[in-house]
Amino acid sequence: MGASCYRVLALDGGGIRGLVPAEALKTLEAQMGKPVSEIFDLVAGTSTGGILALGLTKPDALGQPQFSAADMCELYLQEGATIFPHSLLEELETLHGMADSRYPSGPIERILEQRFGEVMLSQALTEVVIPSYDLSAPGPYFFKREYAKNQAEDWDVSMALVARATSAAPTYFDPAVLPAASGGAEHALVDGGTFANNPTLAGYVDALRLKREIPRVVVVSIGTGLPPQTPGSGPIPVGVAEVRAFGLLKWARPILEVVLDGASKAVEYQMQAIQMAHPETLGYYRLQSDLPTASHALDDGSAANCAKLVADAQTMIQQSAGVLEQIYAELA
Repeated sequence: MGASCYRVLALDGGGIRGLVPAEALKTLEAQMGKPVSEIFDLVAGTSTGGILALGLTKPDALGQPQFSAADMCELYLQEGATIFPHSLLEELETLHGMADSRYPSGPIERILEQRFGEVMLSQALTEVVIPSYDLSAPGPYFFKREYAKNQAEDWDVSMALVARATSAAPTYFDPAVLPAASGGAEHALVDGGTFANNPTLAGYVDALRLKREIPRVVVVSIGTGLPPQTPGSGPIPVGVAEVRAFGLLKWARPILEVVLDGASKAVEYQMQAIQMAHPETLGYYRLQSDLPTASHALDDGSAANCAKLVADAQTMIQQSAGVLEQIYAELA
């Protein structure tokens, strides 16, 4: 890989909507003729984006990438309904996620163990930055290959556990448990989207430290879809009177969407501002879909909705042809 720029890929959280960036990366790999782990120096991913980041940097027995972006697309298509099983009984028992986690953790843990096995974070084929949030500290918790390779053994955990921790969305899944380090206590970890649903800034900050003498950083950031743009249908209620009537119970579910949407858009604004101030040292490219046909829900893994997500991703790719040509040129 040339040293003209340090290349960063950032992948948003968004549950089943991870199909959108997975489809975009399938196109990128086909165009570049190389796997993601060879195209980029660092991959940052939150929640579903973290699962993608880990899958695309997981080595096989020969040290080559085990999964292509096309393979990761198939993971969503094959397992989406298993990870998010819709059951009227469970909906009633959990009060739609307000009395208990909406989905059992068993299926997603089994799927992650099948895909990642015993491979450790330190074995990732390129640098990775995977945000989670530690309820036990409390505070942000970043899983990084750099930490796993160069710091105490406590930082090196299985990719399956990292994937589980970054995607443990509150109200959807129980927290992941990180075993106690020497002389410490267990950690209860939840979805990194609680503070970094768009991990672009986290990846960029690490790139500034890791790039050494390389003068330019190129960042490709891919979202999982905008909230509905119709007034009144987005994550934040529009009516002032309605919001005033919201108490703890009514805010329980929408507050997560507010956090995810707000965090992502704030980072997008910050990255655009940095690029405008330093265009010679930062190339920043953002791909995002407005989801013209698919559901915005994080957990609609039905075959019909997955087909719509794929179609919406293809629409995004077609509409972003000019931006993609710039990306291909920067990464070549």
